[in-house]
Amino acid sequence: MDFSLEFIVMDNICAQCQELVSYQSARPHAQLKLMSSLPNSQLYKCSDCGSYLHAFDQDWEVLIEGGEQPTDSPSHIAAYA
Repeated sequence: MDFSLEFIVMDNICAQCQELVSYQSARPHAQLKLMSSLPNSQLYKCSDCGSYLHAFDQDWEVLIEGGEQPTDSPSHIAAYA
């Protein structure tokens, strides 16, 4: 059985969010803003990269990667009009 750790690098999250997900750090970094909290479950938004992260039972996961605007957003349409 192979117990080596595999780290998934995500293109649109900052290094601090990547570290939380990869190393399962217990505490959120300073740029994470708490959006919602339930027992054993917290939703954060990163002010650096715009990603949404979910903390649960001492684990972290990226729910939505930041860094890119949807192509149908008003700012995208105006920029490419």
